[in-house]
Amino acid sequence: MNPGRVKNESVWRSLKILFIAAPILFLINIYFGFDNALTQGEIPRWQVLIHLHGGSVGWITLSAIGLAIWHVTGDREVDPGYERTVRMLVWGSIFAFAGYVPSFGLAFSRPGGFLVALLPIFGTLSVLMLWANAIFALSQLGKQEVVNTTQILISGAVLTAAIGATVGALLGLERAIGQFLPLPEGDRVGAHAGMMDTYLFLVASSVVEWFTSKDYRQRRSIWGLLQGVIWAGGAAMVPVAFFLNMVDELLPVFMLTLLAGLVLFLGRSAWGAIKVGPAAEGIKPWAFFGTIWLIVYMVTFLYFISIVAGGGDFSGIPRWVGVLFAHAGFVGMMTNLLFGVLSVRAWERRDVVSWGEKTSLWLMNLGILVFVGVVALSDSRLGAIVMGVGVLLGVGTFLLRLRALEQWAAPEPPPTARPAIQ
Repeated sequence: MNPGRVKNESVWRSLKILFIAAPILFLINIYFGFDNALTQGEIPRWQVLIHLHGGSVGWITLSAIGLAIWHVTGDREVDPGYERTVRMLVWGSIFAFAGYVPSFGLAFSRPGGFLVALLPIFGTLSVLMLWANAIFALSQLGKQEVVNTTQILISGAVLTAAIGATVGALLGLERAIGQFLPLPEGDRVGAHAGMMDTYLFLVASSVVEWFTSKDYRQRRSIWGLLQGVIWAGGAAMVPVAFFLNMVDELLPVFMLTLLAGLVLFLGRSAWGAIKVGPAAEGIKPWAFFGTIWLIVYMVTFLYFISIVAGGGDFSGIPRWVGVLFAHAGFVGMMTNLLFGVLSVRAWERRDVVSWGEKTSLWLMNLGILVFVGVVALSDSRLGAIVMGVGVLLGVGTFLLRLRALEQWAAPEPPPTARPAIQ
């Protein structure tokens, strides 16, 4: 079997549906990204939130669920009950997330009323689906002949997302009924956001592991397991620190977990992705840029945490640093790697808009630099348009390729076209 292929046809088709839905929900993020770039002055909070969650929930978390199903299924023989479970997980997740993303705009653009209640309703559904997917992925690890590092990292990522999303849904419930969580005043959202920022490292590193290993299906290494445990444990530490009012005590420990996981990632996987360079063929450049931006994202993340740990505030930080942090993570790291995943899923139809993938790659990555540079020089958001065009082109290219696939899976590509980095 080709390493980019799920053997079971029903599961393979379900993944096609999921990976069509995720970039479609990503279009919400892209639309408001252009709107944000063209908006004069401060952007309304509801607009920021729907933009953020269109990317984090609709695009990244839904894709992470697809990756977990993909890797725990692999080339195993599965029965009709397994196929039905996957279909229910896929469609349930799509329905919940498709309602959750716009509910942020509806809830935060008005002071009260029924529409505000949609946020906790769809938030609860989304959390339940995340827990269902996490339990499914973890339960399947015990049914593997060999458990590999990619499976551990992505299963741990979905579990971490479920925990973080539970805190986020409770904060959304506060929007409808008032504050009730025992969180300190001020940065209450940090109990959710800090964990969700960290779980992205698990998703990203699972993709890099998959793309760079000569045989990613080999038995997991102790160092890969340690990397996953350290980052997942560090992420779980964030809400604990907030709920126990121990932020000052636990933040330094949290920083150490991020650094330790980064050292393991750099030693195990990062060099394999970086050494191929940005001009390589196939999916290799997606892994290259995703890894570069992961490092940038981690460095800026640690910088912000150090400010909080030192008792400082963010008022003196240049605006471009915040722009770099957010877009290095959500666009540079995650969108590069997830476009690589879509490239693998639609591999048989890479002839469709054959120029679109490479053009999107360069527009998007150079566009991040343009965006940050324009903000630094003129405090204007217009530079985001270049990046946005690259992202939109990528979404359009891969949706057209997925649509062009046969109803069932097409024959696997020849060995010379295998979508894994050798």
